[in-house]
Amino acid sequence: MGLGKNQEQVLAVLRSACRGPLRNENGVLDAVASILSESAILAGEDRKLKTDRFIYQLGLLYAHQTGAMPAFTNGESETRFERFVHAVPAPADLRLTRHLVKSAIRRLDAKRNPQFARDLENLDRRTAAE
Repeated sequence: MGLGKNQEQVLAVLRSACRGPLRNENGVLDAVASILSESAILAGEDRKLKTDRFIYQLGLLYAHQTGAMPAFTNGESETRFERFVHAVPAPADLRLTRHLVKSAIRRLDAKRNPQFARDLENLDRRTAAE
């Protein structure tokens, strides 16, 4: 599963989410492709669990590239992270809706999730070592 024509849209949404340049613009598309292929491998899993994993991985990528934490809003307008999630062509079996994305982001709770902070720190270290 590839990004196809969504490549530029994914990059544009990420660029608009940060004040400066992306941390590693060349690695964004590879990372998204990796997340999509990992999601395809999890084909037999529960939809909620698979959605949560998909949003978690996209959240790590978003936070790493932009320096901003994934968030949601209860209002009608989308956050930049929600726009990013919707720009990525999700696996067909997820059937992502706005409400599913918001609830997955709410469960992620990136600002108060110590596991997310550790995973983000590990990602930062791994990238710095390369």
